[in-house]
Amino acid sequence: MIGKNIKYYRLSRNMSLQDLADRVGLNKMAISNYENGKREPKLEICQKIADALNVSLAKLISKYGNDLAVERGPFRKNARLSNEKTQLVYGQEDRYLGRLFDVVSLLGDASLPSPPEQPRIKVTDTEEAGRVLRKTLGLSPNGPVGNITDTLENNGYIVCPVDIIIEGFSGHSGRVNGRPYIAVNIHMNGERQRFTLIHELAHLVFLFSEDQDEERLVNEIAGAFLLPEIDIKRELGPKRRDIRGDLQFVQQEYGIASSAIVMRARQAGIISQETYTITIRWMSANGMLKEEKHGITPEKTNLLELLTLRAVDEEQISISKAAEILEKPLLETRRLCFGGA
Repeated sequence: MIGKNIKYYRLSRNMSLQDLADRVGLNKMAISNYENGKREPKLEICQKIADALNVSLAKLISKYGNDLAVERGPFRKNARLSNEKTQLVYGQEDRYLGRLFDVVSLLGDASLPSPPEQPRIKVTDTEEAGRVLRKTLGLSPNGPVGNITDTLENNGYIVCPVDIIIEGFSGHSGRVNGRPYIAVNIHMNGERQRFTLIHELAHLVFLFSEDQDEERLVNEIAGAFLLPEIDIKRELGPKRRDIRGDLQFVQQEYGIASSAIVMRARQAGIISQETYTITIRWMSANGMLKEEKHGITPEKTNLLELLTLRAVDEEQISISKAAEILEKPLLETRRLCFGGA
């Protein structure tokens, strides 16, 4: 495990093997052997590596995630992540999931909702698929959807926050210890975050044939989930020549990006292709495709914190251990555990 930790912290600090080797006073091959598990560094070498990476020795030698059984799904085809960035995402996933399941191992599997058990479904119609996803999560077939993160976690899906600023990375999904998880980049705006969660959920729930454009279909499914056709027609009417003034209101009510609203309006036949093109050009000229002007607050998972605080209250772990698991200062963890007292 220490090899994975060395690699994770090295990549997170944007250091090459040679950079770390130079700081520690070793050759590059020695660092590579440590990272690949071919050799185990002695304690004094571990301390030197920890100092070079500006991380505590306890973090460097922690064994979170040793027993994880992770099945990772593919990244989006347009992600174009380098091998280093991919490994950094995997490292963040493993550290979060490892800490989470270490706490679950103390509290028992019943501390998490039962994982969903259903065969993957073939997609024939994306509008219907959006309704299927809503039914899967116990939601009404239409109307705005509240906090998606909480809804997913209450239905047995694990939401894994990835705290890395990486161009082209939105989310990723897979299974861990038999449970589905969705990793999401926390540096996105709220609308993109919500869309990504449902995009990845669609990858987990549906089955696509080789001749289907999976990425296009899951995007359409996510749009249909967040803003069903019956809703957008009720909000905008059956036919419109200009919807620019409506965008901020629909955006706030449904928690969906303005660009996705325009796309949904075109798919529903509310606006023409010409109006769609004009609207997208107007949004681009006003910087609305890069940043939402009336954005919503990003969601946040509190699952690890809640389970850790419960473990402290049940005297399964100490405050110092909780601080280690949450990767927070001891004083801040104490305040969390005892309500600021």
